[in-house]
Amino acid sequence: MDSPLLYKPHPALFPLTLLGGLTGTVLLTASLQLAAAVGLTVLDLPRLLGAIGSGDHDTIFGVGYAMFVVIGVFILPLPLALLWPITPGDRFTFRGAATKGVLWGLVLFVSGGILLPVLDLLNGTSPPGVPEPGPFGGALGLSGPLQLLVGTQIYSLTAAVVAGMARGLQPLDAVGWGWWSHGSGESP
Repeated sequence: MDSPLLYKPHPALFPLTLLGGLTGTVLLTASLQLAAAVGLTVLDLPRLLGAIGSGDHDTIFGVGYAMFVVIGVFILPLPLALLWPITPGDRFTFRGAATKGVLWGLVLFVSGGILLPVLDLLNGTSPPGVPEPGPFGGALGLSGPLQLLVGTQIYSLTAAVVAGMARGLQPLDAVGWGWWSHGSGESP
């Protein structure tokens, strides 16, 4: 006797992509703060953004983090959602979402590396306590490009995995426990 099909409703891709952008932004901000706490020279993207319009330290902090959140939650997830069906990787599995996330992270790494000198030029003067990053953060030594690569991968993988839940990815699939609700390990 066949078991009845269960309807497992999932939210649409777009709202989950925004939620993924929010989650990725929070994790990226936490990783920046952690790097600063352990004494690394940090590629401080929020302060670079905030210094575009002001030289005041408090304004740089507030405006920079506001811009950082708006870009991370509302702007960067949109291309991921729009390009989701045509990006390489299966649309319905954790592995496919991770592939899409890694590719999106590489796009963000390249575009961010090119835009860092542009942000520095728009600032006019460097914000207090923030060194000039140069292309790909290369002026900070090996730590700059490495921070940019790791940060973009943290952000994009988080956004893609959360967005993938709209297409049948179950949360426990992400840790390899696909057997808990279905036998194959793949979401239905």
